[in-house]
Amino acid sequence: MQAIETAVELPAGARALGEYSRNYALRPDGKVMAVYVMPKPVKARDSDYGCEVMLEDLASRPCTEAEEAEIAEREDAAADLYGQANQSRWFDNYGDLPMIVDGGCDLIVIIFDPQSQQIESTHCNGEA
Repeated sequence: MQAIETAVELPAGARALGEYSRNYALRPDGKVMAVYVMPKPVKARDSDYGCEVMLEDLASRPCTEAEEAEIAEREDAAADLYGQANQSRWFDNYGDLPMIVDGGCDLIVIIFDPQSQQIESTHCNGEA
């Protein structure tokens, strides 16, 4: 992890290295796959943060306490998956690395060859 973080040059459009959660795993081919992802912001859960459920007639109603608890649980799980800014984590299975569809430079994929100690590729995830 340290070798990659020391050597990597982030692509144009990327944010500062310390803003990303940095996640690593070994692929079956022996190369390290790094996924740098912007942490998922957790919305403030206070009186300023409202919750409403859209009804079939396009009206809405306030969320119940159970619905608010379920939303909070999902937000916490997403935050755990994406990690925290300036955090480096190792995963035992590269399939468990955090991923998002599209995302541009909110997700950067890096391939590192431990044999040659070279970064083979660095790219932002792209956008639809």
